[in-house]
Amino acid sequence: MSATEGFPQYRKDVQYSRESSLNTLEYCIPRPTTRGTKQVWVIYVHGGAWLDPEIDASSFDKAQELLFKSHMIEHIAGFASINYRLSPYPSHARDPSHPSDPARNARHPDHINDVLAAILHLQETFRFEERYILVGHSCGASLVFQVAMKRYWGSQYESTLALELNVVPPVAILGVEGLYDLPALVEFHSKEPFYREFVANAFGRDASTWPSVSPTAGDYENSWQDGKLAVLAHSREDELVEWAQVDHMHKALKSQGFDEASGDRRLKLVELCGKHDEVWQDGLELARAIEATVQVVKNLL
Repeated sequence: MSATEGFPQYRKDVQYSRESSLNTLEYCIPRPTTRGTKQVWVIYVHGGAWLDPEIDASSFDKAQELLFKSHMIEHIAGFASINYRLSPYPSHARDPSHPSDPARNARHPDHINDVLAAILHLQETFRFEERYILVGHSCGASLVFQVAMKRYWGSQYESTLALELNVVPPVAILGVEGLYDLPALVEFHSKEPFYREFVANAFGRDASTWPSVSPTAGDYENSWQDGKLAVLAHSREDELVEWAQVDHMHKALKSQGFDEASGDRRLKLVELCGKHDEVWQDGLELARAIEATVQVVKNLL
């Protein structure tokens, strides 16, 4: 990227890893940045139950367009949206996965490895360190809190540990319509087999392992010591993910020192409007949640 180029500057299909065709990201820089700025990056991780090929990094485009027109844009240094490898979905009606495709046969911790690799690529390129808000929708909300969990997922996952040691966690996390307690999610939807299926595709069929990988199990007091803000944004009109997921995550964060009223570790709830995917499809509610998060963060830096 040339320093003489005009702004805003957009880049798509930026490869951050050679694992697969889905290891790409896109980013936008609204204006030249100045040294010592308190502006933050906004980094988005899309949803889609870890397996939907029709939801990708472009799902952030509408919200990004709206944020450009927002009064909060002066506090934002850049935007990025991450693609990552997906779990198998051979029954997808329009784009079924194939066993030979490395982009469509991911299992935990592949998804979080990819998100960590993408963040590391951005941090090494733009040197913003902890000055970013990590935003995730649905399973993307699981992934962004897993970044803060910084959990060593076992001896066979040494690459995850290496990435975690190098990635600087964000100053703030925003979960939107999030999946936070996987066993509770599957139990709540026990009459809908697809929920158990997509969780098993992503994390394996041994349900005894699901509690420990859930964001509600995070030891954030130790793993995210410098985190200043956790935001949970959710719509009561969400037809796919029940409000109980917010209650479980809110309780977990409150028990570890995050407080809605005061303190160094703030907790915020944002009630959205619309169905599960509507909150990002027109961008309005997703942008509103990000604005609310930036509003708090700008006073914490």
